[in-house]
Amino acid sequence: MALAGEAGELVAELQWLTPGEASPEALTLAKREALMMEMADIQIYLLRLADVLGVDVADAVRKKLAINETRF
Repeated sequence: MALAGEAGELVAELQWLTPGEASPEALTLAKREALMMEMADIQIYLLRLADVLGVDVADAVRKKLAINETRF
């Protein structure tokens, strides 16, 4: 649930921005920092969940990319 909450906080940082406003060149330093901190929170929770469940995230990503290559 905490992971979903953190993902929501990341979305909240971006939800009212146009694509142009959300481009790397247009983001202020403060907005980039806020986005970076929310991404870090998500990564922390995701890695902790993977650790608890015994999931090798890098292996899971490789497997998922291989599946996606056949689908798209």
